[in-house]
This record gives sequence, C-alpha cells and structure tokens, in this order.
Amino acid sequence: MSTLAARPDARPATGRAVALAGVLVVTMIGTTLPTSLYATYEERLGFGVATVGVVFATYAVGVIAALLVTGRWSDALGRRPVLAGGLLVAVLSDVVFLLADSVPLLLVGRVLSGVSAGVFVGTASVFVVETARGALGGRASDLAAAANMGGLGLGPLVSAALVTWAPGPLHTSYVVHLGLAALGLLVVGLSAETSPRTRGASLAPLRPSLPPEVRPVFPRFAILAFASFMVFGLYTALVPTIASQVLDVTAPLAVAAIVAIAFGGSILSHQLTHHLAERPATVLAVGLLVVGMALLAVGLLAGATWCVVLAGLLGGSGQGIAFARGLRAVGQASPPEQRAAVTSTYFVVAYVAISLPVVAAGYAVAGWGVRPAGTGFAVVVAVLAAVAGALTVRQVPASRGM
Repeated sequence: MSTLAARPDARPATGRAVALAGVLVVTMIGTTLPTSLYATYEERLGFGVATVGVVFATYAVGVIAALLVTGRWSDALGRRPVLAGGLLVAVLSDVVFLLADSVPLLLVGRVLSGVSAGVFVGTASVFVVETARGALGGRASDLAAAANMGGLGLGPLVSAALVTWAPGPLHTSYVVHLGLAALGLLVVGLSAETSPRTRGASLAPLRPSLPPEVRPVFPRFAILAFASFMVFGLYTALVPTIASQVLDVTAPLAVAAIVAIAFGGSILSHQLTHHLAERPATVLAVGLLVVGMALLAVGLLAGATWCVVLAGLLGGSGQGIAFARGLRAVGQASPPEQRAAVTSTYFVVAYVAISLPVVAAGYAVAGWGVRPAGTGFAVVVAVLAAVAGALTVRQVPASRGM
C-alpha cells in the first residue's frame, strides 16, 4: 500500500529534479564558454598563455569566495532564493563579457562567472537530491554530479560551434547563455522549496571545518578530488595551447572536442560504476588517473593527438568516479542541517585544484615550454591520486560498499 501511494509522487519529483539538474547544466556551461574563445581573445587583446592561466584561474577565485561567503546561506534562507541569486550573477557576468575589450574586463567577467558557480554548485547539488526525494533511488547525487560535469563539457562545444558558424562569436556565445539563464530563472521560480527559511540562522561566512561525522571520509576524497580536478583545470585552460603548439590542431571544434571528451568520460564513468563498493571504485579511479596521466606525458613528448585525447578520456573517467563518490560520501555523512555547508567545503577543495595549479602550469609553459610543464603536471596528478588510493586501501575494508 505504501509503495502504491508513493508512485504518483515519484514521477513529478523525478521531473522536478531533472529540470533543476538542467539549470545546473546551464550555469556550468557559462563557466566554460570562454575556453573556445581564448585564442580569439589572445589575438585581439594581445596576451599569451600565462595570461590565459590567470584569466581562467580568476574564475576559480570567484567560486571559492562565493562558496566561503554563501556556503551556509541556503541552509538559512532556503534553496530557491540562493539559486536565483546565482543565476542573476551569471547574467551579470554575460553582460560584462559582452562589453569586454580588455584583460581587466575579462577578469571581472570571470570573477562574476565564478561567483555564480560558487553560489550555485553546492546548493543546486543538494537541491536536486532533496527534490528527488528518493524517486531516483540512490542516483540523485549521480544526477547532480553528471549535470555539473555535463555543463562544464558542453560550454567549450557551444562556444566552438558559435565561433565556427555564427557571426560575432565573442558576443553571440554570451547572448545565447543569457537566454538559457532566463529559462533557468523560470525553472527555479517554479520549483518547490525543500529547505524553508530558518529564523535567526547564521549567514556568517563558511569556515572550512567539518563536523565529526564527516572527518573519517573527507581526507581521502578531498585528495582524490584535488588530483582529478587538476586534470580538468589543465584540459579546460591549456588544451588550446597544447593543441596548437604540440599537436598542430587549431580548428575550434576539434579543440573543444578534446576538452569535451574528458568531461564525457567523467559523466559516463560514474554512471557505469555507481554499483561498485567504495574500495574498488576508488582503486579504479586512481588507476584511470595514473594511466591517463602517463598517456598525457607520452602524448606531449611524442606530439601524438590520440594519446592526449585518450588521456583526457581516461583521466576524465577517473575524475567522474572520484567526484561522484566524494559528493555522495560527504553528503551522506553530513548532518542534514550542515549538508550544504559541507558540500560547499568539498567544492572549495575542487576549485582550489582547478585554479592554482593551472596558474603555475601557465607560467611553467611560458618559461619552460609546453612539453616539460605538461609532463610535470601529469606526474603531480598521478602522485596525488596514488596517495588517495593508498589511504583508501588502508582505511576501507574490501567488503565495504557505498
């Protein structure tokens, strides 16, 4: 009887969760739209690869600042107003990019884009899970992770297609995203609140601390997240430079495809491995990251496009498993009233990884060249992944599941 009673509610809950995941996709598309535009910006504004790294990482500064400042807000104010605010900041970011004719304006646009993502990612992930209310079984967190990665992967493809076929690519890309963001605001406005406003709740900035329940699982997932998001930082920010200087690939859609394949591997892998227990899943993620980085080093040294593409696929696949498992583990271990704050802390780790190493890599490329800088980057990722794998093998029994 209870099962029959739950069925009428399951489909609407699933539909609402999927719609909210779509809004998360839209927001994340906006954060990687500039990937396929960097070459045009370089040509028109006259800067090099080191500046590309700084422009890219400025986005992550906005993400981290927003996560720290607003990490508690949706637990206190509700999910909907916080998400609406994040979308409005994304709209403002698009407007700044439409006006950008200098590096300082690009930096402002990237900071605002980062703020929109920082406000959005943790809260939206929690909102998707809460809205599903069990209608998706244990897959709601996987849906949120797939939406995050899917949006990041689609951004370069969307802008590359517009660069190739649409007039005024530096403007058209952001006009398209403005329209998508307007639809996102409509979806959020029509969504049912899952965390009503709490009177007297603290809006103080989030301190990167963890409740005792989360501490046993957080370190190993944080290290693995750091390693795996370094891969995405490299592919999103520096693949256009690698493609042109090492692989002799310059077509915008071809470059965007190399980036998108890494994100596609992320989405596919965690969908295919969600049934695995924690220990084998983590070992698999580590193995994929290590092999992927070995292939990246070979591809850079040999100038082999297929190696770089396969490295992105394998590295992205390892990232997908690691990210989804970490998001699920820290969410399940968190007290309900602190879930959004803990999720935001997890994202802080990820976005530190996607920013600071990329800035270092950009300057290393400018000083030493693409091949030695990229190879060193791959070695660091592989070592960090191996450390996370060793911690998991040591701390998690072989029979333990998620």
